[in-house]
Amino acid sequence: AVAAVVAFVIGVACCATVDAVDAAAAVKMWPSPTSLGWERVGAAQGDEPLRLTMAVKQDNIDWLERFLLEVSDPGSSSYGQHLPLQELWKKVSGRKESVEAVVAFLEKHQTTYTMTQDKSFIIVNTDIATATKMFEASFHTYHHASMNMTLTRTQTDFIPVEIVDHVDFIMGHTYFPREERRSVSKVDSLGVNPSSIDAAYKLNGYSASNPKTTQAVTGFLKQYFRKEDLEQFQKQYNLPILPIAKIEGVDVDFTPGMEANLDVEYIGATGRNVSTWFVSTSQEVNQGQEDFLSWIIGQNNQTDSPWVHSVSYGDIESSIPDDYKQRVEEELMKFGASGRSVLVAAGDSGVGCDNGIFQPDWPTSSKYVTSVGGTMEDDVTVWNSGGGGFSNTFSQPSYQQDAVNAYLNSGKAPSTALFNVSGRAYPDVSAFSVGFTIVFHGSDIGVAGTSCAAPTWAGVVSVLNDVRFNAGKGSLGFLNPLFYSLQSKGFNDITKGSNPNGGCRGFDAIQGWDPASGWGSPNFELLRQLVLNN
Repeated sequence: AVAAVVAFVIGVACCATVDAVDAAAAVKMWPSPTSLGWERVGAAQGDEPLRLTMAVKQDNIDWLERFLLEVSDPGSSSYGQHLPLQELWKKVSGRKESVEAVVAFLEKHQTTYTMTQDKSFIIVNTDIATATKMFEASFHTYHHASMNMTLTRTQTDFIPVEIVDHVDFIMGHTYFPREERRSVSKVDSLGVNPSSIDAAYKLNGYSASNPKTTQAVTGFLKQYFRKEDLEQFQKQYNLPILPIAKIEGVDVDFTPGMEANLDVEYIGATGRNVSTWFVSTSQEVNQGQEDFLSWIIGQNNQTDSPWVHSVSYGDIESSIPDDYKQRVEEELMKFGASGRSVLVAAGDSGVGCDNGIFQPDWPTSSKYVTSVGGTMEDDVTVWNSGGGGFSNTFSQPSYQQDAVNAYLNSGKAPSTALFNVSGRAYPDVSAFSVGFTIVFHGSDIGVAGTSCAAPTWAGVVSVLNDVRFNAGKGSLGFLNPLFYSLQSKGFNDITKGSNPNGGCRGFDAIQGWDPASGWGSPNFELLRQLVLNN
């Protein structure tokens, strides 16, 4: 299956801010919903419920980034000294004056609300009549025929003057989603399975034994898994028969998706005997639009979130507003500082090609996730559709600058006029992405995409955590500084092929790191020794 594309929910604008009547308030205009295929049906009913999320401005973000990099750097004396989430809630939280301002505003309008543990997000449950007064806006019902979706929205996002200096954005009432680009690649090839992965990556049948070892996959866009398929898959490949330990949200297993089945089957194929969660934000709360931020908010808001998370979803980076992306970066920093690892599929459109210029994806372009690219079944050739490139939003982190410079000076890089040479480069690593055998509705089928690679690598990280836990050490946490410090040690180098798209030639794979395969695929036999050195 390919890395699915989420129309991430954003209550912030993609267009220029216009002057408000009150200069202290913010008004952001959206593209015409008609241009996105939405037809206005009529005025919204005043008693219709509405759920909003207010992103309260936070304290200590600079400290958070410094702390994360210190505890993630294997050369630092602080390496591995993560803080529990409950301690981070005290260190990084909604600004006191901002929380008070937002609460006062909501109580003035007699709305009910809840807060996250760190008071950085306030979830508002109100109705259209109240929201009309709060935002000085008119709400209408809209319908999208091909998506078969109906929602209630206003076309103007007005942030009231009382709270404009206290929130990063408000979401849930303005965004008109684009039609999904997501697709699932069903292929005829069935060449990759748990047995072949175990041999190629030298896992040697390793099975986790420490009860602290945990992992999770995400489920977006109403992707659900089928429990019977998972059990059949485990029996078929002589894996531990281990049901999903916890389902957060909903799993409608009589309507499974190939993506969700793939994720749960293969994170458990490499992360054998690891307690696994399925974290679903697939229900249509606000018409299914807050998916990614809702997921990370929810995981940061509880103390027992698994140590490793696999994400097989993404979107074009330029389609996501910068302030939204930046807030997600802050939430990912919290997750890493607490010792959690997030691995994200690099996408299935190669370099992306827009009028001859490379088009990066997100959230795989985040500085605080580990981006996972794709390889062919020979484990030496890049999958030619695997995502890779350079962010146009995020600067290049110091942990990867030497590796990137070596690639740019190799003589193999495309013209630097085609991409942002100073941006965060991805992927960081890669794994098989074609010919995966999954069980779906009781039958074997083949699928392809970097969303095969993400759960495969995530399971490997889980058993590396298990090795560390059994040695009395902590979780690996944010992986990238460690991986780049290892350079090629512990990886199977991918040195052939490239990842073109459309008329763009893509990045060639070379010896060492490259923006087509990262450092390569895992060699567990070596990595299990290397992760004990710190």
